[in-house]
Amino acid sequence: MNYIWAGIIMVSFTYSCTAGNLENFGQALMSSSQNAVSFIINLAGIMAMWSGLMEIAERTGLINRLSSILMPFTKLLFPGQKDPETLSCIIMSFMSNIFGAGNSSTVFALRTMEKLDQQNHHNPVASNDMCTFAVVNMAFAPLIPVVTVQIREELGSEDPYSTILPAILVCICTLAVSIAACKYFERRKPH
Repeated sequence: MNYIWAGIIMVSFTYSCTAGNLENFGQALMSSSQNAVSFIINLAGIMAMWSGLMEIAERTGLINRLSSILMPFTKLLFPGQKDPETLSCIIMSFMSNIFGAGNSSTVFALRTMEKLDQQNHHNPVASNDMCTFAVVNMAFAPLIPVVTVQIREELGSEDPYSTILPAILVCICTLAVSIAACKYFERRKPH
């Protein structure tokens, strides 16, 4: 990736030199750097807000109540899973993804994988539950794509919330395909 970025900068610099626009190149480089910093600060604020809301929801028990809705879905995906702590971590990770708090989801996903790895006796080959969790967790698209909405608002979109319905449809499709693939490979017998 570093080579790609270095290549883009070198091509831009070379073009600016040959076209006689070196001053414009320097101005564009400085202004885009300043825009990037302010953009990241705005995103950090919205991510901090969502992470805080997820923490409040967890401490007040709201997540536990909402997770009871996801429990049948989770038990369907992980029929052999009996550990309530592991199921809770799985649900917390899914809930974080659903509400668009991806950073919070990472914490729960790592905790879930640690628990699943312990149940797998630290085997170098991942268990079916580990594979299913990784695939389904990555397939979850947020119902409220907070970062996308924020980016669209920052760039002056007339309707920044127009991505919510497509995000829900994409989430449903990717989840269906992911679950079908996981269940297919779970049933396959090794040769």
